[in-house]
Amino acid sequence: MKKTVLKIYIFTFIVAFFNVILLDRLYNRNINEVDFINIESPMEADKIAEFSITDKSIDEIKDYCMKNNLDFIKFFTSYMICNNYEVDSVSYDYNEEYYKDSDYAKSVESIYRAILSDIEYFPIPNSTNETSRNYWYCNSWKSERTYGGNRKHYGTDIMDSKNERGYFPIISMTDGYVEKIGWLELGGWRVGIRAEHGGYFYYAHLEKYADNLKQGKKIKAGDIIGYMGNSGYGEEGTYGKFDVHLHLGIALTVKDREDEFWINPYWILQYIEDTKVKVDY
Repeated sequence: MKKTVLKIYIFTFIVAFFNVILLDRLYNRNINEVDFINIESPMEADKIAEFSITDKSIDEIKDYCMKNNLDFIKFFTSYMICNNYEVDSVSYDYNEEYYKDSDYAKSVESIYRAILSDIEYFPIPNSTNETSRNYWYCNSWKSERTYGGNRKHYGTDIMDSKNERGYFPIISMTDGYVEKIGWLELGGWRVGIRAEHGGYFYYAHLEKYADNLKQGKKIKAGDIIGYMGNSGYGEEGTYGKFDVHLHLGIALTVKDREDEFWINPYWILQYIEDTKVKVDY
């Protein structure tokens, strides 16, 4: 009997020991950091953050790279740099060289790779039961906000056309893991998911979370993480200070900077809007 009890204690200790190791690895993962050494000026960084390229242009560049067996992100980086980070339409001669190692910055490539490599789905799924419910969004990057003091809006708001809290499920756009979860005064109930290449996808103002969502949980693209709401702008549990919407932010961790580098999600959302999962709601 004593030997049996001793074996149980030893087994319990071993399980607990390895759980501690696994949890330590889970919460202390290495995050891909963007190196800004080669980005020449704050103005250049601002242009990169604007992500000013139409969804049609992204599609055309990606299609060209697939047909010519080129690395899409590397070519995309070269093209953006050659066009001063602003592209309304693809108008270059395809015979022109945009794909030289000497002509693009590794740091800029790492930004685009972190943003574009992991995104699979639009954050609002299609419904299996209803097709008439609408949402809308616009390019509100750096719009003025006043709650808590004058500040800029670093994200895109996707609005529920009927302003109904808890109707739209919100899915993860990427694989990754839950890096942050809980209440923020500005963001309300929010979830931050860290994707494989280092991008941080921030979903805010949720009505509630999906069941069993917790810090460190592994997430697959298309998993429901919560429901659209209007939480925030007050103490924990505050609702109704603004219309129902999802605030989507995309950020990167930058070396030698305390704050994160936010990217305009608007054209990215346009680019992936036709890529949706179906959910029963």
